[in-house]
Amino acid sequence: MISDPVCIRVKGQWACFTRPEFHVERVSYPVITPSAARGILESILMKPIEKPQSDKRDDKSGFIWRILRIGIVKRGVPFSVLRNELKTSKIAFSGKASQPINVSDTEESHTQRHSLILKDVEYLIEAVIEVPEEYIKGSRVISVVKYRTIFERRIKSGRCFHRPYFGCREFPCDVEWAENAEPSKISESFGQIFRDFDYTYMWSFWETGKQRPLDWKNVTIGRKSFLAEAKDGWIDIAKIESANGRRKVVELC
Repeated sequence: MISDPVCIRVKGQWACFTRPEFHVERVSYPVITPSAARGILESILMKPIEKPQSDKRDDKSGFIWRILRIGIVKRGVPFSVLRNELKTSKIAFSGKASQPINVSDTEESHTQRHSLILKDVEYLIEAVIEVPEEYIKGSRVISVVKYRTIFERRIKSGRCFHRPYFGCREFPCDVEWAENAEPSKISESFGQIFRDFDYTYMWSFWETGKQRPLDWKNVTIGRKSFLAEAKDGWIDIAKIESANGRRKVVELC
């Protein structure tokens, strides 16, 4: 069960939607990814279906955001910067106790890395709130309408769970309600970009009611990508289909 679509406008001075193939050096995709767009929506209103506590995993009350399309108002200009970042500690990832990092010792704790980011970006994000059919108990029509109303009220009053950002937390963005807004007339292919993560295997590995596993070496998180093609400023990601009086979201290739 899904809600009526919502559309918001997001804009900021800087953005970085990191491409995973460049590893340490941050290089941004040319446009915002659906995953980053979902993160902005969740920063305003979020009630996950999957609970981090395994003993509460049976409680599927909640919803998920489904991105329908992204509109490009300002595509942004690639901009190269040199930043100081904290060095990654191998001990920290091993689970062993480690000494605190002395951030004042810049030679030992910091390293300089190049980042290719975007400057002056603005997008439209169109999405719906979805409660999957397998998790519906009774009538969820009221719940879907309620969540959408809460989201619209929070947007218009400027409230959020945490500050929305463009890919990295150091690049905050402004969000506003944008009903019937239109993007720039851009028609271009941006190639394969990251769509979202697939945590199905992780949740099946960490079963309901079981303690958190200590060994995660054999657990993989799936990554989904798609061909991002803008037509008249819109990048289509999913569409709404109706069948037997019910609407559902279907992802496009």
